[in-house]
Amino acid sequence: MVLGLLISSMALAQHSHGILTPGVTFPKDDSVLIDPPQLITMSFRVDVSLLKLALYTAEEKWINIGFQFIPDSFTHSFVYPIPGELPASEYYIAKWSVTDEDRRLLNGEFRFSFGPGAIPPSETIASRVSDLEENLPSTGSYRQTTSQ
Repeated sequence: MVLGLLISSMALAQHSHGILTPGVTFPKDDSVLIDPPQLITMSFRVDVSLLKLALYTAEEKWINIGFQFIPDSFTHSFVYPIPGELPASEYYIAKWSVTDEDRRLLNGEFRFSFGPGAIPPSETIASRVSDLEENLPSTGSYRQTTSQ
């Protein structure tokens, strides 16, 4: 009985996260656009309240897009214009938070880049991963000494 409740709880948790995940975003995650986007859109499978929508550069610098939380507003689709020009960056990160009417919270993000020579954000991030190996000094307080 307890196992059945646990399994159904896990299935519900997985199912609800799937419902709260956007079905469609623009720009798409890891996309490369020709021109800078004029807006950000997100569509969900159920009505949610958008608690946060923030845009950042690759260096995690916040870009003011004028998002304002509207209490008690539930809908399945959001469209936010991007006012003005975006600052130069290798890519951009849109971070969002939503809650449904049962107050389940989900955070997420998607990345995009644009312009001549732009590459998918995932490739930029992967190129920053180092192949260097860590070499620890042969002496140090972390070493144990043996007594004779």
